[in-house]
Amino acid sequence: MWYRGRVGDEKKPGDQILRSLIEDGRARLVVTTATQAVREICARHDITGTSVVALGRSVLSGLLLATLTKDEEQVTLQVLGNGPLGAVTVDARSSGRVRGFVKYPKALPWDPATLASAASPRLSIGDAVGKQGVVSVTRDLGLAQNYSGQVAISTGEIDDEVERYLNTSEQVDSVVRCDTLLDSEGKVTAAAGLLVQTLPQAHGAAVVEFLRDSLRGPNFTDVLDQALSQGKVEPVALARAALGDCAGSLRVLDERPIHFFCPCSRERAAATLGMLEPEDLKEMILETNEAQVSCNFCGGQYRFNEVELEQIRRKREKNRPAG
Repeated sequence: MWYRGRVGDEKKPGDQILRSLIEDGRARLVVTTATQAVREICARHDITGTSVVALGRSVLSGLLLATLTKDEEQVTLQVLGNGPLGAVTVDARSSGRVRGFVKYPKALPWDPATLASAASPRLSIGDAVGKQGVVSVTRDLGLAQNYSGQVAISTGEIDDEVERYLNTSEQVDSVVRCDTLLDSEGKVTAAAGLLVQTLPQAHGAAVVEFLRDSLRGPNFTDVLDQALSQGKVEPVALARAALGDCAGSLRVLDERPIHFFCPCSRERAAATLGMLEPEDLKEMILETNEAQVSCNFCGGQYRFNEVELEQIRRKREKNRPAG
């Protein structure tokens, strides 16, 4: 089975990202465990089941993508498929901060029978995400211009799509494996991911190809499920279990904690309203006497009364360019 027990039954080590080298420095290995972060994100949106798996795999993929430079980096991963879930969006930072949401999280009600009827330990989400569309990645390194790339969706399996993005758009030999395990209620019991990449001029392509074959299909999910049953959902243990002989030369570079973080605030919500035209704000005041701004990422809601809206309108009117 690919789930165990109830939420809370497993041990709860802190979420972490581990960056390391393998095969005498010919390839880099990044492992992330994000059970608590994924659990909090899903709880904030009150989602279960397939939506949780899609969002969880996206959160893990975003965290892995955000660890590939030495500098502070923010990565926005968007999976824009034509399936019933709609877009899945994740913001992840190299510091370990992450947030995310699914556009239509309630589109697929959870059926506990899904677990019993699954043909393999890994739940397929291709039909839910969609098999047409694009995967878009934007990297913000704090420079004048961001780097953006995208790849057409093929299978709808998010970690497979991110792997293909790295291999084709960023042209780095890569293996990506991510999964989120559920209990019978469709809630998170474990979430972890793994990335292996060839280092430039390190002749590590053969290592990556070997790992791509050995980690194909449900193998990483099996490793994660076994680690959960043993209470060892932590990066080094997962790396050694998943990579086998290739983990013998594991050299840890650094570890950092992961946690959910959303920078939204009442001030930012007011700034969003301040981008509206004064006429639109005036109409809002006359029709409803209030406004509510909701954050897609954390579910936070900010209400503004008639007086506050009028203050925002006057400030917008004052700052509007003449002519």
